[in-house]
Amino acid sequence: MTAIRLGLPIPADAPHAALSASRLLGPELLVTSWVEGRATIRLGVLDLRDGSWRIGRGLRGLLRDALLLPSSRHALLLGATGLVEVELDSLLATRTLTAGLGRDHAWLAPVDDDTVAVGSAGRAMETLVSLSRFAVVGRRKRGGMPVPDARERRAGLARVLGRGDGFTVGASEERATAPQRMLLLGDGEQTARPIAELPQGLVDALLVGDGVLASASDLAAARSLTAVPGLRPAPTGLLPLEELAAAASASAEALLRPARGRPAPRTVHRDRRLEPGETIEGIVAERVTLEGWRVSRAERKQERPRLSGIRVRDLEIRASTLDGMVLEDVTVDGLRLDDSGFLFGCEFRRVTLAGRVRGLVLNPVLQDPDETATARYARWHRERLDDAEWMLDLSRATGDITIRGYPSRFIRRNPELHAVVTAAAVSDGAWREVDHGRSALRVSLLELARSGWEDVTLVADPHGRRAEDDLRYLDALRTAGIAEPD
Repeated sequence: MTAIRLGLPIPADAPHAALSASRLLGPELLVTSWVEGRATIRLGVLDLRDGSWRIGRGLRGLLRDALLLPSSRHALLLGATGLVEVELDSLLATRTLTAGLGRDHAWLAPVDDDTVAVGSAGRAMETLVSLSRFAVVGRRKRGGMPVPDARERRAGLARVLGRGDGFTVGASEERATAPQRMLLLGDGEQTARPIAELPQGLVDALLVGDGVLASASDLAAARSLTAVPGLRPAPTGLLPLEELAAAASASAEALLRPARGRPAPRTVHRDRRLEPGETIEGIVAERVTLEGWRVSRAERKQERPRLSGIRVRDLEIRASTLDGMVLEDVTVDGLRLDDSGFLFGCEFRRVTLAGRVRGLVLNPVLQDPDETATARYARWHRERLDDAEWMLDLSRATGDITIRGYPSRFIRRNPELHAVVTAAAVSDGAWREVDHGRSALRVSLLELARSGWEDVTLVADPHGRRAEDDLRYLDALRTAGIAEPD
């Protein structure tokens, strides 16, 4: 028995660590899900007769369970945050239920012809849903989940994932030091046989065709299902797993191929640690995503990890910590960040931001658990302030930008959207009387009054919900003589 890969139509830049179930809808269809972009849930349906993939939307959270309805052309799909009825020919959601279900669902169980139960591993009760009314109609005590019996536990199964045709499929224990294994235990056997290893972890093992299809806990990282063929005769009308894997992989590749006129797929660089003395330089690129990047601390100033001579159009940074690095002669046109947007202790030399910027907060203070490292980086920042070389050019950038502790004399600005307020201007407290409306820029003045900064650059976001309030606040500060005339 040799495991093979069955390709999924998941883009290379899909976010990792998104846990989805994979389920069978009768003997002919397999359904799973993944995340694309920042938070778009995709539904993938594989036809086990010909290996073709179809992609739909409308799922409420990543897939947790699925149930084929008696009409056979409709299915119930349970997402993490809601229940959806889907018409299988079109993959369109026909009914959706979220009220009364709560969140973090785990399974669906039929009760009778009109009722299903929605369960959660963390709750003692299941929620009862009427199919005719598509509404919550009650609660009941939670039913039991499949667990290994005594023989299966002795054989090495930590979880039971499927039973049928004289054997049980399960998973080994999860260990940090070894990949999780898929195990096969025949009737009457005392020891389970490993039939595949899944480095990303094992969520489901489904009896499909002549063998087993297994899904990893991180489908976006694996971008495939693991198929183990040859365990039993293939049912009539379904492709043997080896043929299914080839057809499904080809179908996935065709769906991922960019259509004419569409932008090229993003290039994703994942899980990179920049070590002391390391420099990345001389790169020109577009549509780039950095995910899971880290920066090591340096003992000496000249050994800080560095980006130099970089030009990127449309850069996205996710789940990364870039604190403490040096950026010099870098131009970024279009920048999008998640919580990674908090950049602490970085040094900037001739860094230009242009286009739309989302979620950027700059602070020269590096907060490290090692107090000596914090003091070391603080000293290097003070030394940088003695160098007149400009740091940031924001004159062609718009968006959500917050600057703390970097003096305005090092920043090239756009006077229509930016204003400078000095520490002396807030010393008498008169700024507190200026009406800020809904603008959050007042927080930066509060920080200036409490800090040792020489000034602060306020940046209005023309794309935000408070854009008008931001601009009115800057004008009011200038009129009151608090903001510098620019």
